[in-house]
Amino acid sequence: MNLLFEIGTEELPAAYVSQASSDLRRMAAERISKARLTFADIESFATPRRLTLIVKGLPPASESYLEERRGPPAQAAFRDGEPTKAASGFARKAGVEVADLIVRDGYVWAAIEHPGQASAKLLPPILAGLIRDLPASKKMIWGNGEGPFVRPLRWLVALLDEEVLPLEVFNVGAGNTSRGHRFLAPQEVRVSPEGYRDQLYDAFVVADPSQRRERVALEADTLALSEGYRAELPADLLEEVTNLLEWPLAILGSFSEKYLELPDEVLATVMIKHQRFFPVSVSGGKLVNKFIGVSGHQPKDLGIVRKGYEQVLEGRLYDALFFWREDLKTPLPQHHQKLSGINFQHKLGTMADKVSRIARAASSLAAPVSADAKLLQQASALFKSDLGTQMVYEFPELEGVMARAYALKQGYPAEVAAALQDSVLPAAGASALPQSREGALLAALDRCDTLVGFFQIGKRPSGSADPYGLRRAAVGLLRILGSQGWRLPARSFLEAAADSYRDWGLPVGEETVNSVESYLNERLESLLAEAGLPTLAIRAANTQGSVYDRMLRAVLIYSLMQKPEFAELTRLYKRAANLAEQSQSAAEPEPGLFERDEEKRLYEALPAVGEALASLLREGAELLPPWDPAAVPPSADLTALEPALQQILRLAESLDPFMDNVLVMVEDSHIRENRLALLRRVRDSLAALGALEVLGG
Repeated sequence: MNLLFEIGTEELPAAYVSQASSDLRRMAAERISKARLTFADIESFATPRRLTLIVKGLPPASESYLEERRGPPAQAAFRDGEPTKAASGFARKAGVEVADLIVRDGYVWAAIEHPGQASAKLLPPILAGLIRDLPASKKMIWGNGEGPFVRPLRWLVALLDEEVLPLEVFNVGAGNTSRGHRFLAPQEVRVSPEGYRDQLYDAFVVADPSQRRERVALEADTLALSEGYRAELPADLLEEVTNLLEWPLAILGSFSEKYLELPDEVLATVMIKHQRFFPVSVSGGKLVNKFIGVSGHQPKDLGIVRKGYEQVLEGRLYDALFFWREDLKTPLPQHHQKLSGINFQHKLGTMADKVSRIARAASSLAAPVSADAKLLQQASALFKSDLGTQMVYEFPELEGVMARAYALKQGYPAEVAAALQDSVLPAAGASALPQSREGALLAALDRCDTLVGFFQIGKRPSGSADPYGLRRAAVGLLRILGSQGWRLPARSFLEAAADSYRDWGLPVGEETVNSVESYLNERLESLLAEAGLPTLAIRAANTQGSVYDRMLRAVLIYSLMQKPEFAELTRLYKRAANLAEQSQSAAEPEPGLFERDEEKRLYEALPAVGEALASLLREGAELLPPWDPAAVPPSADLTALEPALQQILRLAESLDPFMDNVLVMVEDSHIRENRLALLRRVRDSLAALGALEVLGG
C-alpha cells in the first residue's frame, strides 16, 4: 500500500521550503515506525504551495507484538500456591487470566498480546500530528482561530492507495484532489500515489525540487550560451529561486552598458540580493550587461515580463551608479571621519572609537603575527571607512567590497585595498576567509573588540538568545585564527583588545577576559566536533596554545587513538598523573635516589618521549598546514609520523612495570618525593600533547 499526503498552503517563505520538507520526512519516518508500521521508502516533494510525502510499501496493518508487564512480587501474589488479591488485580488490569501469569525473577509477569491495527486507522492521527508539530520559527493564526501553522492551510490530500483517509486539521478536510499552478491551471487536480508527479506536471507544477532546480540551471545556462556567455549560478540563489516558484521559465534581459562602470560585486549584489536575477559573464568571469530572471508564470508575451524585469533593475542600478560616482568625489579619509557619527553601542562608543581601539591593538600584535607594520598602519587608517559612504548605507552587504573598490580608484596600493576587503571577512557562516595577514589581523581584532566589550557590559549570550551576534563573532574569530595558523594563543588577542578598552576608558577586568576565553573554547570544541573530530580528542587537545595548535593536537591525538596500545598508555598515564598531584615540591627526580631498576628504566625512557613529541608536533604542522576549523581537516598522508607515534606508545613498556612493581607512597619522604617527581616528569612530558587524562582508562 502507498500513502500520498499533501499539505496545501498559501505561499511558503522560500527559505523555509527545503527545511520544512526535510523535517516533515524525518518526522513521518519516526512516527510511522513508532506505530509499528513498516515501509519501503519515503519520497518528499515541495513547492512554495505544498509539502508532500509519498510513503511506499505500507502494510495493511501494523505488526502484532507481545508485551511483558511486571507485576507484584511472587510472594505477595501467591500464598500457599493460591493467588491473592494482588495477583487477581494485576491480571485483571493486564487483561489476562490469573492462570496465565508467569513467575520469574521473584515477580509475576503478564504476557499481553497486542494485535496489529489497520493502517487506515493508525495513519490519520499521525498525519494530523505532523501538521500540528511541524517546526517553524514563526507560525500564523488565521480565519476563526485556525492554526498555528507557518501559512494558512488551503487543502489536504490523504490517500492510502485509492482510499481517502478521514483527516481534518484546522477546519480543512482531506480529499483526493490537489491544486495546479495558481494561474496556468487553477482548477482542482485529481491525484494518486502512483501518478502524483506526472499529474501535477500536467497542471504546470514541477513538484520535485531537484527537478525544478535542474530546470532553472539548464534554462539559464542555455540562454546565456545562446548569446556566447556564461550564466553565474550561485548555489544560494539557485536554491532560493527553486523554492520561489512552481513552473520556472528563464528570461534573458539586458541593461545599459553605462552601468558596467560599477564594480562587478556591486552589479552582482544588485542582481542577486535585490532582484533574484542571475548575472551573466564572459568566459574570463567579467560581468556583461545581461541578466537572467526566472518567472513562475508562462505569459503569452515574454517581452512584457522582460521589460518589467529590465525596468525594475534599471532603477536599482541607477541608484547604485549615483552612489558610486558621489562617493568617489570624497576621499576615503573623509569618509572615515564620518565614523564618529555612527554609533557602535552606547556604552562602547562610536564606530570611530571602535576603529581606534582596533588600530591600537593591531599595532601591538603586528610583529608577533608577522604583519607588515606600514601596510597595517595604512589599512588601519582607512578601516571601515566605507561605512560612511552612500553605497554601503544603501547596500550594507557591500561593506569591505566598497572599501577595496574606492581605495583602488583613489590610488591606494592594491595590498591596502585587499586588506580593507579582508578586514570584514568572514561575513557569515562558512563564507570566505581573509587571505592577507593585515586584513586578517584587523578582522580578528574587530571581533575581539566586540566580544570583550559586550561581555564587559553584561551582554553575554544566554541560551538561544544572541541579539548582538556574539556567537557569529566568536566563530568568525576562531576561523580566522585557525586558518591563519598564528601560534599566538587566542588570549593574546583578547588581552590586546582589553588593553585598548582600558586605554579608551573602560576598565575591562580579568574576569571578562577569562569569560570570553572560556566561551571561545566552547565554540572551538563545537566547530571541531561538527568538522568530524571525536569529542574526547578535542577536549584532550583544548588546553593551551593557539587555535591552530589545538586543532593540530586534536588530529594527532585522534591518530594515536586509532592505535590499540594507546588505551593502555592513557590508563597508565592517568594513574601516574593522579599520583603526581600528591607531590609536595617541584624538584626534578634525582637518579641517585633510585632504588629499583623500574625507576631507572622509566627515567631513561622520558627524553626519547620528549623528542618524539616535539618531532610529532613539528612534522605534524608541516603535513597539516593551517585550515579552517569549521571545515573537515585536510587529508594528509601521516605515515611519516609513525616513528614518533610508536616512540610515544613505547613509554607504556617502562611505565607499566613501574606502576605495578614500585610502591610510590613509601614512608621515606625523600624516596617518596623522588618517585612522585618522576611521575610528574611523565605527566609533564605527555602534557605537551594534551590533557590525556580526559581520555579515560
